[in-house]
Amino acid sequence: MKKRICRLLLAFLLVLVFCVSMAAAEQTGAQLSCVTDTAGLLSESEKMLLERMAESVSQKYGVGVYIVTVEDYRDFHSEGVYKATYTIYHQYTMGVGPNRDGIMLLLSMADRDWAMFCYGSHCEYAFNSYGQEKLEKVFLDNFGEDDWYGGFEDYVKECRVYLEKAANGKPVRASLFFPMLVVIGLSLLAAIAIVAVIWQKMDNVSEKTTANAYVAAGLRLTEQTDRFTHKTTSSRKIERSSSSGGSSRSESGGGGSGRSGKF
Repeated sequence: MKKRICRLLLAFLLVLVFCVSMAAAEQTGAQLSCVTDTAGLLSESEKMLLERMAESVSQKYGVGVYIVTVEDYRDFHSEGVYKATYTIYHQYTMGVGPNRDGIMLLLSMADRDWAMFCYGSHCEYAFNSYGQEKLEKVFLDNFGEDDWYGGFEDYVKECRVYLEKAANGKPVRASLFFPMLVVIGLSLLAAIAIVAVIWQKMDNVSEKTTANAYVAAGLRLTEQTDRFTHKTTSSRKIERSSSSGGSSRSESGGGGSGRSGKF
């Protein structure tokens, strides 16, 4: 009896979430719900939870948060996963509000490709190029281990953080602390180099320790010696090139911007 009641409650919740999603889609004009899992990566309960989370964020901040999984992005655009992502976004009129603001994360399972697409001024204010690069690090580690729900959950939660900061007028941006340190460090090095050059010139006109430098050119000395006083050595650090370790890249097109890569 208890199992039957639990099943009925679960079915009721699924229908309720579906109805809410459809109603929200009608209000925004979007033809897809917040979570579209055509690749079958999520269970029904996982999809329901993610749908509820993404819908809550979308309604609160006026920027649609979308998750789409497909078997092969080439079914939508043959020239790249990023182009396929914005093709889906526009083909199904995704986004919230008159400017259709939204962010979409697409997973294509055939070759383990992913792409993220940001559209609309409000969305791109919250997710600029630096923010997009930081955002991908939140979910890619999960996807690398085939943890689909964990990656999508981290994505939605981080989108909430970005949108909340943007709503408060403090969007995620690169810190100026380290660039300022670099500028100050270079300025100090330049100052030290100038002082060293001046000091060296002053050292060349210092008092001589022997009379050899002051005698007339016609005087012949019975003994002549060279005295070694010091030597100066210089070294240069050889910089090693470093690899980013990832295959993701920044993208633009489709009226917005985003990133794409492998997972």
